[in-house]
Amino acid sequence: MKAIAERLEIEGIPPYVESWSAAGIPGFIPAVLNRWRDNAGNLPTRFVMVLCPQVEIDARGGLPDRVRELTNPRLRFLHFTGCHKPYIVFLYSGDDAEEWRTEVQRLLSWSEGYQAELEAGIARLKFIDAVEEPEMLA
Repeated sequence: MKAIAERLEIEGIPPYVESWSAAGIPGFIPAVLNRWRDNAGNLPTRFVMVLCPQVEIDARGGLPDRVRELTNPRLRFLHFTGCHKPYIVFLYSGDDAEEWRTEVQRLLSWSEGYQAELEAGIARLKFIDAVEEPEMLA
């Protein structure tokens, strides 16, 4: 099956985030997109994506309950980088995508959020936000 994106473009990512970003790891995002297509069918042309290191989720005792409520297990992937670091990748394409991303990402340490667009073999990610320390729920 043909790869979804032969090329990845990331715009607007600040240098301090780029230094630890998983999105910039060669091949990582295209592999995630191919996996989404293989598991959930055709991809929408626009969606949001949140990436978070699994080690950060484990350090908090697992995925926060609210994040579980907001995410579809079929669109929540554990995916490894080329250097064998596991990341949880969350994908969402609903009309309320920005609100969804804000609520999910505010609960996840060292997470990065993007608006994604697929067009003619190119995946374009527009950086939205990075969260180093999550909000704590009462």
